[in-house]
Amino acid sequence: MASYLQLGHNSWNLFEEPDIGDYSGMVLSPVNDSPADVAAGLLRLGEQRPKLDVILDPQLYNPAVDKGLMDQWTYFPSDFETANHADAAWWIQRGIAVANQGAQLGVNAVCSPALFPKTFSDDYYGLMVEIADATHQHAKSLGLDTLVTAIISLRDLANPARAYAIASILSRSRCDRIYLTFLNEDVKQQREPLSEPSGLPTAVHLVRLLSRQMRVHVAFAAHDVVLWKYAGAADVSSGKFMNLRRFSPGRWEEEKSGGQQAAYWTEGSLFTLLRTADVERLRRDGWFDGRDLSDNPASLRIMEFIQSGSKKLWVKESWLQYLRWIANAEAAWHGRPDLAMAALEESHRLWSDIVNVRQILFQDWFNEHGTHVKNWLNAGREGGKR
Repeated sequence: MASYLQLGHNSWNLFEEPDIGDYSGMVLSPVNDSPADVAAGLLRLGEQRPKLDVILDPQLYNPAVDKGLMDQWTYFPSDFETANHADAAWWIQRGIAVANQGAQLGVNAVCSPALFPKTFSDDYYGLMVEIADATHQHAKSLGLDTLVTAIISLRDLANPARAYAIASILSRSRCDRIYLTFLNEDVKQQREPLSEPSGLPTAVHLVRLLSRQMRVHVAFAAHDVVLWKYAGAADVSSGKFMNLRRFSPGRWEEEKSGGQQAAYWTEGSLFTLLRTADVERLRRDGWFDGRDLSDNPASLRIMEFIQSGSKKLWVKESWLQYLRWIANAEAAWHGRPDLAMAALEESHRLWSDIVNVRQILFQDWFNEHGTHVKNWLNAGREGGKR
């Protein structure tokens, strides 16, 4: 149904870029932007603003790691460090405060506040529903939609029965929209693809189950958007920095390291990111011969830089290329699970060509064999049959 921009550090100007693609909304980031920043950003959008579905994610997952600018938001309490986070009443008050601040800013929807649990138990998901329903009741009186927020551990999904158990609990919510964030503890670098082969089939099944009753929004997506569209997710969101392409407890910390300044080529056919040297190697091998790049203008500009030997940094172009790919892919696969699966099957064939025929080795270890595509293909096939 829609692609959303997951805002991060200095992301507002991306909506002024014509090549970003068709984005129907945005997810605000209180870690990065104060309420004053958000108000100014929304005002700057001008005539574009009424066309966008703006969602406030309070991001109360794990502020102990780095709360950023959250202490400038009225819903962020002074007692956060000492509060009893198992107390539903305390969280319900947070939800009411989030809805109030969302209404003040003129957003369209709010995500219910959610904690990062020690254990992903049925009780945790039950608490998330209780908080979401209370938030929904208040937000509805303010004219706002509410998305019930749930963090899903892929490790926990190694048991196939968890899909039914979790879906049964979450679908009890009075909210008709849900905001899912999939946690992959095994991902060490944020640009790595999801790599939990035992849990991914159940994740696909879970999205399929929830999509029958709710409008599913998978947040912090990356190239794995192919799995979620195959499973029936209505909406996906992603952001320009590597650390906004994957959810993890410390995802905001990576912004400080400066690692986001590296430029990566989005190779959609392989569902991965490639370094400049990798792109040059593929170009010399004829990989791009006859390729039509016109559906992603940033790809054309980046290729011109590489072919000319230009030393110009193309970090911004890499953001635009990636985000345009997300928007294009979401639109192409929405309501067409057959096309999403066909794209995975073709990618598996292309990786076989890279590894066995062309015998090309890429710079990053996670790009050595295209293992993630095998895992995703297996996840789609298995999760789609359950």
